[in-house]
Amino acid sequence: MQLDDANDETRHDPSAESTRDDGSTEWSPPPQTGARRRDHLQRAAARREDLWLRGTDYSREDVGQAMAADRMLHLDMDFTNDCDINCFYCDRTVDRFDEAKKRQLTTEKRKELIVAAKQLGATTIEFPGAGEPMIDPGFWEVIEFIHRHGMTPVIFTNGSQIDDAAAQRLHDLGASVFLKYSTFDGKVNDRLVGKPGYTTSARQALGRLLRLGFNDPVPTRLAIDMIVMKRHTLESIGEVHRWCRDNNVHHYISTLIPEGLADKHVRQKEKDRSDEILEYIRRIDADEFGLDYEPSRPMAGGYRCRQVNIGLFVNIYGQVYDCNGLGRPLGNVFEQSLADVWGSKLAQRVRRPVQDGFCLVRERVWSGTTKHGIERKLDDLYSIRLPAR
Repeated sequence: MQLDDANDETRHDPSAESTRDDGSTEWSPPPQTGARRRDHLQRAAARREDLWLRGTDYSREDVGQAMAADRMLHLDMDFTNDCDINCFYCDRTVDRFDEAKKRQLTTEKRKELIVAAKQLGATTIEFPGAGEPMIDPGFWEVIEFIHRHGMTPVIFTNGSQIDDAAAQRLHDLGASVFLKYSTFDGKVNDRLVGKPGYTTSARQALGRLLRLGFNDPVPTRLAIDMIVMKRHTLESIGEVHRWCRDNNVHHYISTLIPEGLADKHVRQKEKDRSDEILEYIRRIDADEFGLDYEPSRPMAGGYRCRQVNIGLFVNIYGQVYDCNGLGRPLGNVFEQSLADVWGSKLAQRVRRPVQDGFCLVRERVWSGTTKHGIERKLDDLYSIRLPAR
């Protein structure tokens, strides 16, 4: 089943792998490891968040208690904006990679922010970018610092830097990992990130993390970051979803964040595609895994982002936002303390409506605005409201 009339990809048989010149396979599913951990599905019946990645598994009750106490739980922060792949759909806006000579976060500044976040109650420090976090010169010093302070580091990575030693180090430092892996079809996967042979590298990284047991605990410490494009079929999406469910691996399966290079004029089509994917995955979960839930656009599989209510995002230039995708500007850590930004009336106003999965960055685009990127961040910024839940 195609997601788009222009999509000419057909479903691949995982058992029929063919080797390419660069050594990768056109269809390259990871190994099954589910025999090591099957009770995650039973535990999810009592607590759905047990299927999510450790460090992002905030329940409604967790969020409600934190909001009542005005307590932060989660801090997002940029590492370097350098990247060793070239995704044509990259969602970074210019406030995360502008070449102008701006003051940037240093390793020491990041450590200062980690201490400040912990004092505000944070238990997780997440690194979504703005480039490949693991190539930042201060990466390991910061991750070790987080671990020493009893917090969970969550890292989005393309896996290029995850050799055996790095995988072991991430394991020992208590990190949870989101690995970019958009399809088991190596040809399509390589094309999406603009780097031939990428799938081979990502599969090797995934194998190392699996062998070390990142998917053994509940909640898991391993997730797949999967951006859905028109080249995906529903069947290929379902293949990844089933593998994740069988092997206690969380996933972000979602359509594009309409920002940066992905901010195009196919917005309504992305909304329709999101609805189709969510319903397809919901049926798989109900029929094959006994999981019953109401999906929340845009994330498939019952996941609901709740970060806006309990966190902040600091970009590479010290600018503070409510989240790394939505980006309503709240202050700057070179001019204010993190505590002052968190406690400001503006920040309190922005995080007051309960999010519970609602993604304003997508919904305000899908509602029909013709504005782009930074324009949207500044236009009628604080009159926007999340729906009451």
